[in-house]
Amino acid sequence: MFLTTPIILLSSAVVGVWGHARIDTPTPRLTGSAHVSACGSAVVTKLESDNTGPIENSVPLINSDTECDIYLCRGYQFDDNTSNVMELNVDDVIPFHINLVAGHKPGYANASVVDTSTNTVVAALKTWDHWPDVTDGSTYDQKTNFNVTIPSGLESACGTAGKCVIQWYWYAIANDQTYESCHDFYIV
Repeated sequence: MFLTTPIILLSSAVVGVWGHARIDTPTPRLTGSAHVSACGSAVVTKLESDNTGPIENSVPLINSDTECDIYLCRGYQFDDNTSNVMELNVDDVIPFHINLVAGHKPGYANASVVDTSTNTVVAALKTWDHWPDVTDGSTYDQKTNFNVTIPSGLESACGTAGKCVIQWYWYAIANDQTYESCHDFYIV
């Protein structure tokens, strides 16, 4: 009887560190057949075993025969997510909610518009020098619920669905782990 409580507590602690964070709102890119084709079933299985987990857990499983850009939206593909594309205008405000399951500290995070053909940031939307820390006077709610505004100047680069994503990126320094989620959009 006395052994049961420590085992339950230890089991709960282990389960808690398996999950981490991802976008819940708006609907992020998810897996599908194009993802399997691009990254292979071993990578997809690993990513889906913890959809909030670090990308680095899947890197060793990437087959050299695939074209898996795992550091762009976890390798999730536009073709699997066409039903979730947002049509946006300049100055539109998009609310985000991050599902923070386990907050490894210290770290930093950002939300940026990323060109999917080059995996480069074309516009920084929001940055956090300390994420998910609240030592800067912020609250967890402010770090996991935020808005981004679509800036001008992206109409050409992001005028077609699939060319750009809003990517939420978090790097946990102490753990050397990367977490990211993407949402597809285009500017009209």
